[in-house]
Amino acid sequence: TPDFYGPRMASMWAVVVNGFTMDLSMSAYLAAPVLIWLGVIVWVSKKGMLTALKAYTWVAASLIGASFCLDLILYPYWGFRLETTPIFYFTSSPKAALASIAWWQAILMLVGTCVVIGAVYRFLALTFRLAMPLSPCRRRGLCTALVAVVAGLMIIPIRGGVTVSTMSPGRAYFCDDMALNNAAVNPLFNFVYSLSHANRLAESFNYFSDSEASKLLSELTAKTSPGDSLLVSVSGKPDVYLIILESFSAQLMPSLGGDPIAMRLDSIAATGLSFSNFYAESFRTDRAIATILGGYPALPSTSVLKYANKFGNMPSPTRALAQNGYETGYYYGGDINFTNLHAYLVATGFANIVSDRDFPVSERLSKWGVHDHVLFNRVLDDVRKRPSDRPYYTVIQTSSSHEPFEVPYKHLADERANAFAYADSCLGAFVDSLAASPRWSNTLIAIVPDHWGAYPQGLTDRRARHHVPFVLTGGALRGARAVIDTPGSQSAIMPTLLGMLGLDTSGLYMPRNMLSTSPYGQYAWLTEPEWFALITNPADSLRTIYTDRAADNSQSPLARRAKAFVQSVYDDLDRR
Repeated sequence: TPDFYGPRMASMWAVVVNGFTMDLSMSAYLAAPVLIWLGVIVWVSKKGMLTALKAYTWVAASLIGASFCLDLILYPYWGFRLETTPIFYFTSSPKAALASIAWWQAILMLVGTCVVIGAVYRFLALTFRLAMPLSPCRRRGLCTALVAVVAGLMIIPIRGGVTVSTMSPGRAYFCDDMALNNAAVNPLFNFVYSLSHANRLAESFNYFSDSEASKLLSELTAKTSPGDSLLVSVSGKPDVYLIILESFSAQLMPSLGGDPIAMRLDSIAATGLSFSNFYAESFRTDRAIATILGGYPALPSTSVLKYANKFGNMPSPTRALAQNGYETGYYYGGDINFTNLHAYLVATGFANIVSDRDFPVSERLSKWGVHDHVLFNRVLDDVRKRPSDRPYYTVIQTSSSHEPFEVPYKHLADERANAFAYADSCLGAFVDSLAASPRWSNTLIAIVPDHWGAYPQGLTDRRARHHVPFVLTGGALRGARAVIDTPGSQSAIMPTLLGMLGLDTSGLYMPRNMLSTSPYGQYAWLTEPEWFALITNPADSLRTIYTDRAADNSQSPLARRAKAFVQSVYDDLDRR
């Protein structure tokens, strides 16, 4: 849009200048095999070597073309440059990975990629033809020595200079406008970098010694004392419903300063507890699952669900609930194997898992599986069949308010807003049905989005983008209805719910209860692939710390605490 691109056009030269060294580094990586080829061709038969060069040219052209075209398609959805996440998504479920993209976009991407690969190949082939000798050099020793010297000099652009720090995506960052920073980042370099750093957890974000990091985190990690009172509580063992809403944001609710779109959720919030200063910790569902269900803080550069070998050692509130007599169930209308979700649910203790394969084909009308009203109706049907002599913990993950926002509901002209209004109506009907049931007085409902909001489109303000609703309601609530402005984020949801139920939270990573009167552990944690932030006070300005910027030397107390926090989470995940 003009208001997005217009002010940035004047900075295009700065984008080119600051991204040049990264482009040069990627070019050096691609040129290195050609240098080896030059050093060898003077000693061996030319015919086989020309075939090898042609094959390599196709490989290089394919890497360049595919990375740039895929990045061009995905960036409007993600807001960051290409990295390894598409591989993780596509290998777990190709259908789900492509669900966000319209059919014409998929065809356009395929055709565009082929065209770009062909053009790049022709360019490289012409360049090599002009640059390479037509016959082997007679002075083989001199040629080999020259190639060796040039290859040695290539280390400089590959490393990004002669200083201690090596080339990384953060080297291209030059301002506080992430759109401009992203424009300077080479997508192929970013992909290769994320691939090479995918499993180096213990080496990630090492800012302090272990003892210094622990000291900085002391106020954040202080456990709630058994003597601390709660603002509200519940009696007995109520049925617990955790509803995870796809892509909802605070901008959908008038009570949180948003537009009048999610009016049912707004009215539900008025019947219980509404957290007005609550934040999503990440930007995609797979990165939010372990945070919401396991109370494990989100990570800026990776997803816990990538590490299936660690699932059995992850904190599990679900197992704690099961050990206290709860029947556990998970309802999702889409592909349950997408991003290792099924494996994570099984490993962390969910006994009854319902997904798209449990619905007839005639009801799988959405690109993501079944529409939300079908999913909620299935939950209600199962609820009616449940014995009344045991408590239930039920998680419901919606999907209709996701790109491409195609829903069986036509109440608003804006397609995106209409999808959220539809999901909101399904949520409202579900809560109404529970409220009319005999078990309502023994029901606790927690409602939260899975990640940052997708409404309005193109929201660039970081704090507003992560600002989401969190609502507690149900007949089991004991205490005053209120709006709570204490900062909080998704990894505090399960510690809070377990605390309300009087269950042990010591096994969780940071067992903070947002309803405790204790001043400790009240904070919000926000992450994206390029930055992370900590909010400890409603009045805090959002000071983001770039994850890969070598020049990031912020020494404010809050910045140091945020760095210690991210370091401790990566170290913990590495040990599990």
